[in-house]
Amino acid sequence: MKKYIIFLIIILLFSISSISDNNNVQKFIYPTKYTNISSEYGYRILYGNSNFHNGIDFLAPLGSEIYASESGIIEYASFLKDGYGNTVIISHDSGIKTLYCHISETFIVKAGQHVNKGDIVGYVGPKYLSNGVMNGNTTGPHLHFSVFENGNTINPFLILNK
Repeated sequence: MKKYIIFLIIILLFSISSISDNNNVQKFIYPTKYTNISSEYGYRILYGNSNFHNGIDFLAPLGSEIYASESGIIEYASFLKDGYGNTVIISHDSGIKTLYCHISETFIVKAGQHVNKGDIVGYVGPKYLSNGVMNGNTTGPHLHFSVFENGNTINPFLILNK
């Protein structure tokens, strides 16, 4: 039993070490000046069902600025189904992509455009768009922020400066 516990501690320490050695860690800035989180990464109950939330939700007032967390190329700027609503996707180096969801109808960036860390890429949008369609799965204005590394979702807090 003792050997097993020591083995687990070594694995844990190695994991922490490899995360901190990753050159993506501590590189990205918060995508909004509002830091209150209404829903974290991981499993949660939504509409009475357990589901996996692949990002974090920042409580932010309607019209709040949304910033590029890191420099990159806008890959997508339009309505995205599957609960995202109006979305901007930025492709960064090292296989990282960031998604900014439930944004306003006025897209200020377009696909193919380069953005720098801290550039405004959108504004927090309403629950319902002007055409009456819901702006993704949302109960009200907030920024949903997801991070994908090499096609797989990761906890955004692994790359955000704290």
